[in-house]
Amino acid sequence: MKTSKDRSIAFAWFGMAGVAVFIITWMCAEAVDTAWQFGTNTLSEFGVSDTDASLYFNYGCKIAGILVAIFGLGRAAYAKNFGHITGGVLLIFGGAALALVGVYTLDEQTLHNFVASAAAMFIFVSMMAIAAGNWAANRKFLAGIGIVFVLMLTAMFFAFDIAMLEAYGIILAIIWFLLESVNMIISSRKD
Repeated sequence: MKTSKDRSIAFAWFGMAGVAVFIITWMCAEAVDTAWQFGTNTLSEFGVSDTDASLYFNYGCKIAGILVAIFGLGRAAYAKNFGHITGGVLLIFGGAALALVGVYTLDEQTLHNFVASAAAMFIFVSMMAIAAGNWAANRKFLAGIGIVFVLMLTAMFFAFDIAMLEAYGIILAIIWFLLESVNMIISSRKD
């Protein structure tokens, strides 16, 4: 009987790398474009900046989006329950949409709004699916964190304007991606 080696740890590192790329991108773009203000301007405004912030942001979205899609592929491929599989598939689409945010900037407002909204929605719904998967896998603590993040994002949707929602939503997503990457690493050693 052949045993298959679990390579989900490698995919988890793609999730962490996607987070690192996005954080570095954000920091570099903010350092270069001093007119940008947290909670006042949307991150997408970096993409049309007259400074090099546009290069940092657009390439950062493309690279981070690809890394998120690869992370989602690993989540779906090595999952053992429907919630994790569904969440992984949604992350593939969310990562692809994030990559397209770097292609379709605010100069192409309609397309940009569509891909940015799609990225946010796919990642948001994947949080719900993976929280359900964590619950089914008896990882109640991580499921609880996912549920709290979903509730926080829902409340922020009604409480904040788009610039503030986007900034805080991305910070929550970054924390969630790191936790889920660690979850994949730990669970692959247990199962």
